[in-house]
Amino acid sequence: EGLVPVAIKVLHPGLYRTVKRDLSIMSGIAWLLEWVPGLKWLSLSEIVNEFGDLVMSQIDLRHEAANLERFKEHFADIDAIRFPKPIRPYVRRDILVETFEEGEPITNFLTDDSSECLKAKLAEMGIEALLKMIFVDNFVHGDLHPGNILVMNADCYNPEQCNKLMLVDMCDTVIVNVKPVDNPIRLVLLDVGIIAELEERDRLNFRDVFTAVVLGEGEQVADLILHHARANECKDVAQFKREMAALVQTARESTISLGQIQVGELLNRVFSLLIYHKVKLESNFANMVLAIVVLEGLGRTLDPNLDILEAAKPILLGTNGH
Repeated sequence: EGLVPVAIKVLHPGLYRTVKRDLSIMSGIAWLLEWVPGLKWLSLSEIVNEFGDLVMSQIDLRHEAANLERFKEHFADIDAIRFPKPIRPYVRRDILVETFEEGEPITNFLTDDSSECLKAKLAEMGIEALLKMIFVDNFVHGDLHPGNILVMNADCYNPEQCNKLMLVDMCDTVIVNVKPVDNPIRLVLLDVGIIAELEERDRLNFRDVFTAVVLGEGEQVADLILHHARANECKDVAQFKREMAALVQTARESTISLGQIQVGELLNRVFSLLIYHKVKLESNFANMVLAIVVLEGLGRTLDPNLDILEAAKPILLGTNGH
């Protein structure tokens, strides 16, 4: 009684020194490659420095503890999403003690014998959490692969109660009432060492770009990207706009439904287009996109009909408030 089960994360001895050495090697290689014609615009040294900052923050467990506390604050009113709680003062650079969260790996529910209604619900909960992180909180879990997601109370889920209809007889008039039923399922999100955030200017730009995709405004997408690009050596702006508009049109026709189009393939074509026209995005801008891509395989397996654009509309277009 009074004891709290915990999980203890410990960095491997010597890891800090090994990472520093590897980053020094990468920096040297990047410096050499910048002398290769055509590669200088990529700013490889700058990319390695940003990658180094990301890795170094990830192996300082004090950052992860702070991220957990911030996520718990953002999702305090959302019962469906849980995060471990760091146990202070047992938080150091190389040790993190946090609450132990019970749950089954979400990969257990990817099999054909799992309830289709349950899998669809898990996919919906995951994508709604991600959209909130991106467009509401501007604080995104950057490593949201299936290994970092646990499912609680799945055995309590009753798909027959998804929409509970009640017929009420009032003064000879039958009224159909939809009684909301509490969702017992919880998603537990782990390993929050990697986080993506955008500066306010870039956050608004990312939202505008995504909104333009929703509205099918391909050339507007291109204009926004060009205007806010970190580096832009595009020689044929008109061609870039036409090609981007074609990609957005493809996305609109398929509504970016995970069962109809591979989001990873679409975004790969977008980034190929950016590279071809020498347009470089902010790294965290790309990280936001990557966070969406990471959920593609999971979403496709759980619910082939999950529609990212449709789920994002209430947030982007203000039908559900801002």
